[in-house]
Amino acid sequence: MRKQPQVTEQTRSNLRQAFWELYAEKPVEKISVREITDRAGYNRATFYLYYHDVYELLDEIESMVLGNIERLVNERLLKGEKLEFSQHMSLILRLAQRSRDYTRVLLGPHGDPAFSDRLKEIISPLVDRFFLPEAELDEQARRVVREFYLSGILAIIRAWTAEESPMPIDQLITLLMQMVL
Repeated sequence: MRKQPQVTEQTRSNLRQAFWELYAEKPVEKISVREITDRAGYNRATFYLYYHDVYELLDEIESMVLGNIERLVNERLLKGEKLEFSQHMSLILRLAQRSRDYTRVLLGPHGDPAFSDRLKEIISPLVDRFFLPEAELDEQARRVVREFYLSGILAIIRAWTAEESPMPIDQLITLLMQMVL
């Protein structure tokens, strides 16, 4: 007998939510399957029907967040002919705002550093296209400058989403343009 798809998705969603509540409090390596299933109201066997371990569950959440960002970059941000920093950064920040609960934790102190690396990889084509296209740099210099921009963008997102009451996006972008660009 096969389970109904909506029941399966609800179970997965409940397990993700229970995990997420724990992950917001402590590092992934300190989270047990027992804690997740107790919080979600299932037994351990149910968890293992859907996930191999807590790392697979974390990867699913990270992939969901990164997939949304990658779609934004590929479908909207790389289509323009020139850099519209305020527009591009606004779209990135609005997406970070929509998934703020995830972004704050994934980029926070308990977050997996690999998440930041994966996010940089997704945003990297924007930097290559709009910040480095005409720069006469050798490959080593390009890597350093690319990392500078990517780290700055992530630091902005990290700091902004960590605020309990973050400044409005338009105000943040105006500040960045006045101080950095």
